[in-house]
Amino acid sequence: MLSVEVVNDEIISELKELSEESRKAVLEYIECLKDKSKDKTIKLLKKTSGGWKGLVDAEKLKFAIYSNRLTNNKTHFERIDSLKIGLL
Repeated sequence: MLSVEVVNDEIISELKELSEESRKAVLEYIECLKDKSKDKTIKLLKKTSGGWKGLVDAEKLKFAIYSNRLTNNKTHFERIDSLKIGLL
């Protein structure tokens, strides 16, 4: 598998060989793809927002997360009991 740097170098070398007009068209197309991806992500986020409402007590979940972060023993992972945070 090629590294990201190698792929980027190949893309740049290919772009350099294109005419100015073709290069602009390719870059505009890439920008269009970025915008479509952003739009799709935003639509999905809006569609799924609130999906956990009523299933999880958010305050208990935040408390459990923050209290686990404050433990002195960083090598030991304390499992959060799903009943304690209201997942079941």
